Amino acid sequence: MASNAKKLTLEIPVHISSYKMFIETCCNFVSGFEPLATDFKRLSKFKLVIMELLTNAMKHSRAVSFIELEIGSREIIIKKIDSGNLFTFTDDATGILHGFPLTAIAPSTRLCALLGNNYKLDVLVKNENVIEFLEPAAVDYDDVQLMPENFGLMVIRQCASSFHYYFNSHEGKNAFEVIFKF
Repeated sequence: MASNAKKLTLEIPVHISSYKMFIETCCNFVSGFEPLATDFKRLSKFKLVIMELLTNAMKHSRAVSFIELEIGSREIIIKKIDSGNLFTFTDDATGILHGFPLTAIAPSTRLCALLGNNYKLDVLVKNENVIEFLEPAAVDYDDVQLMPENFGLMVIRQCASSFHYYFNSHEGKNAFEVIFKF
């Protein structure tokens, strides 16, 4: 664990039995940040994002992963960083599978990404190494068995002010970045 007054970096535990303590550590770190600490709804969204990033690391990373929390004057930035599997998606319109870097897609292109078993989420290509997950339309699933894989990405996007995926090609690292603005 690395920490200073405004930044905390934690290695994501391998065993799910350690998650409760991990989530509590993250919540304790932000407990002095007034816009979040005193608002139950915002704190609940923060905790939900942490849980979804933990689940993402456990299911998809296949590598040592870290959560980095940074407190700004009017925002909190959460990053899940790893050097595991790269994020991929299929363009729903063309059926083409895309991986990073996105050399075949022009910046500022908006497309519908097919993720997993017919789950779709709109993304905006910022550059060949960055996509932004866009706010989805309201979605309801009457049966939890019908809930698609990667549904957590939509949950994160609905909780946060913004949500991005970054690929650092020089270091071979992935980062999901979640920003809460207050």
